[in-house]
Amino acid sequence: MGDISEVPGITDSVLLLLREAELDTVELLISLEIEEILLRLDQAGRRLAVTGPGPSANLVKAWQNTGRNLLRKQALVPAPEAKEVSLDSLQGAGIDLASVPVAKVVEDSPPGDRPVEVVRKIGLAGREHPREFSSRDSATMESEEPEVAFQTLEDRRDVSSRGERRNRGMSHPDAGLVRWAALVTVGVMLLAILAILGLVTIGVMVLVFQIRFHWSITFLFLVFPFCLILYLTQAAKARCRLCGQKLFVPKKCRKHVRAGRSILGHTFAVARNAVIFANYHCMFCGTKTRLKD
Repeated sequence: MGDISEVPGITDSVLLLLREAELDTVELLISLEIEEILLRLDQAGRRLAVTGPGPSANLVKAWQNTGRNLLRKQALVPAPEAKEVSLDSLQGAGIDLASVPVAKVVEDSPPGDRPVEVVRKIGLAGREHPREFSSRDSATMESEEPEVAFQTLEDRRDVSSRGERRNRGMSHPDAGLVRWAALVTVGVMLLAILAILGLVTIGVMVLVFQIRFHWSITFLFLVFPFCLILYLTQAAKARCRLCGQKLFVPKKCRKHVRAGRSILGHTFAVARNAVIFANYHCMFCGTKTRLKD
């Protein structure tokens, strides 16, 4: 396996962070999702008390591409082969024949002598790796009972649900800004809805019941520009840590399946979850992010 230090562009400080996150090999780095790598690095940074922002998603992606190229180049390098050296060459190099260790010649056994067992190992690529075993292994295998290789659907759902409960998501470096932007988004949307309902009610009372209101009631229209200015200056600043999209600015695109939903749309659902539960799923990339430890 290639050591993580062989990847170009990784400094000593980042190398210490990667080893603390148990990302010691190139194979492990390229096999994990970017979201999981960022989560591990964030937890490692907290254990090491590292200040400042950690590596970005684009930087991790660049590491993975560089690691794949590195492994591809290593696979193309031919393995060294043993060569026969004559006695004259040894004497010409000043090497005493008595100091050369005697090598044991191992002859290739026929293909049918050594059985090969295919052991299922969930590795980096999820492939099966053959492993040779001897007669001692076969005696051990006969004494062991075969394990149950399946689960019921109910057990599988229980395991999945427990895994979901343990997934707290990655932390956000600007948690305070996100919570404030979420609070502004929820407040602005509710205030605008109440203002619309109030204006509709006033219009019905004036037209149907001929009720006259004081002219100051027109100040109710100022709610809309006030909400718009507050939303654009405060709520539109928060961004997702992984994809970089603005969290509380809606777009005409397909939303992620993990995004929150409500009768007022995905934007309100994300802001509501951030305010009430202190975590949310980005409606664009689906990343779960927590806003408190």
